[in-house]
Amino acid sequence: MLAPARRWLLPILALACLLPLQARGQEKDRWYTLDMMGGKVGWMHAAESREGDRITTRSRMSISIARADGQASMSMESEFVETAAGEPVSMKRVQKFGTEAVTISYTFTKSVIEVTTTQGGTTSTSTAPLPEGAWLTPAAAERYSLQRFKSGAKEISVRTLAPETGPTPVTLTRKGFEKTTLEVMGRSLDAFKVTSENTAMPGSVSTEWIDAEGELLRTETPLGATPIVMVRSTREEALAKSAAPSPDVMAHTLIKSDKPIPNAARLRKAVYLVSVAEGELPDLPETGTQRIQRLDAKSARVTVTASPTTPAPQADLTDPAYTRATPLCDSNDVKIKELAAQAAKDRAGAALAEACRAFVNRYIHDKNMDVGFATASEVARTRSGDCSEHGVLLAALLRANGIPARAAAGLVYVPELSGQKHVFGYHMWAQALIDLDGVKQWVDLDGTLRTHAYDPSHLTLALSPLDDSDPSGGMVGVAAFMGRLRISVESTE
Repeated sequence: MLAPARRWLLPILALACLLPLQARGQEKDRWYTLDMMGGKVGWMHAAESREGDRITTRSRMSISIARADGQASMSMESEFVETAAGEPVSMKRVQKFGTEAVTISYTFTKSVIEVTTTQGGTTSTSTAPLPEGAWLTPAAAERYSLQRFKSGAKEISVRTLAPETGPTPVTLTRKGFEKTTLEVMGRSLDAFKVTSENTAMPGSVSTEWIDAEGELLRTETPLGATPIVMVRSTREEALAKSAAPSPDVMAHTLIKSDKPIPNAARLRKAVYLVSVAEGELPDLPETGTQRIQRLDAKSARVTVTASPTTPAPQADLTDPAYTRATPLCDSNDVKIKELAAQAAKDRAGAALAEACRAFVNRYIHDKNMDVGFATASEVARTRSGDCSEHGVLLAALLRANGIPARAAAGLVYVPELSGQKHVFGYHMWAQALIDLDGVKQWVDLDGTLRTHAYDPSHLTLALSPLDDSDPSGGMVGVAAFMGRLRISVESTE
């Protein structure tokens, strides 16, 4: 089995670092260093420019983290163009989570959003509905937030768009605004300490420091017990290479099991007690194979079976999010369709789903952790990657064969990893919506496994349709659990 925890952390870092900048006051050209676990992991640049009636907000970010076997890197750029009156014109993001860049451009019309996606030399077009309800463009959100801040407000909430999450509005809420001082770039500055919440990262509360003009000086975004720290710097400081190696995040995220699980691959059922020491345990999803019994605010009993026992919710049966092609799960790609046909071989239903899973395991021959978070079509060409590449390619092959599919993000038990024994590591796999004896059920399929499709050593923490609003493939939903979970194995069969 492949090493389960690695580079999917990178898309989480992208959202954690990029989104807090969307409602800031009067940032024209600012540089920041990104630090994690006491080491530098990258940089951020945010700028705003005006030309005639158009205001353009831009951001760039680069991150590199260590794992047990090397480095993983990613970059993301975003741009939002609006009129001085706050009318949206266009937005764009260029993300490089794998070896190829993916460019997604959005053009706003009076009736729809025109979407153009380019990756691997192929361009596709689609449309998306305009956002419902009231929302502000980024520069307009900045002006509104600054005006509220200057008027002495102790809570500011604004609903806006961010290219990083596509055409789905996010709500940013800031509270507190306590006066303090902060050391930044060798100087002691008067500052305001703020708590910030972002609906794109539910359950995660950041701490920010801003100056009297509302400009960001520092932010700490928790990933469980591991904060991402962004600090105002000069351009030279931000781009300078760190003398120390970047931290090994993978080893830090492993969760120690209270006891070993012998023959995990042969499990038919497992019961776990999942808890957190501080705060509340975020809600865990129920799936075809996973049942949740909430015990109290801090804990829940999780029962996992090898095969599904519960029908899928009625709403899932017709949800187009599980069948359509997306930038990450681009099931309309020519190569994806070719591979889907090779895997199918006139099979149907559960047999077809398992054929796709086994095909993915054989097809990805270069099983490594050197990729950030590749799209399905990139994996189809490179045949390289780890669990997220297996998961997203499998979901794409399922959709190309007419089977609704989604990603599951969570944990899997491994006897030993990164020098630690009996641990749970963060992992990703696919789920297929299949008719079993006349009942539609979500079936778990792990493309990294060679001898079987799935076993109850998996714990699902989040689900994702792999659409444009979730470029992390569900891993943002995992962020609220990181560094906080405790797992006790109550029983296994």
